[in-house]
Amino acid sequence: MSEPTSEHDRKHPLTTGPGLFAFILWLAYALYVAVYYPDVLTSALVGSLFGLLACLAVLFNFAYWRAAVMLASAVYLSLYVIRIVRMTAIPGDLSFLSALSFYYRVSWRVTVGAFEERGWAGGIVHAFLEYATPLLVVALVIVILLSSRRQRANSRIG
Repeated sequence: MSEPTSEHDRKHPLTTGPGLFAFILWLAYALYVAVYYPDVLTSALVGSLFGLLACLAVLFNFAYWRAAVMLASAVYLSLYVIRIVRMTAIPGDLSFLSALSFYYRVSWRVTVGAFEERGWAGGIVHAFLEYATPLLVVALVIVILLSSRRQRANSRIG
């Protein structure tokens, strides 16, 4: 049976896997930025604002909530890539891959410092945001793309 296509009959995004995943991910990211403000990067602040917009789009069942989630994800990933490229350009005498390896070795030391300075909770949050969040955002993009493709296929059938 196909999904209802009427605006009043369609499922609320929070009752779907992709909508719930997007809401939880962006809300967690925004809460992190709020808790550690003003000690966060400007890029994290910008990413969290777009993430909050995506949360609102999901929460209020905005017709184009998937586009809002994709926009937040694109902004986050763009800012993340810019940060990584800038950090790998600092040691100018290293190749990109060597500089990338150096960046993540130093990042691991920063994570250890976060454990020492902020305790277990702060260290885990830092590690989660540094290592897991970029992967989760990429996974979210894939889930949103697959779910929108499935929705388009169902609307053509029904």
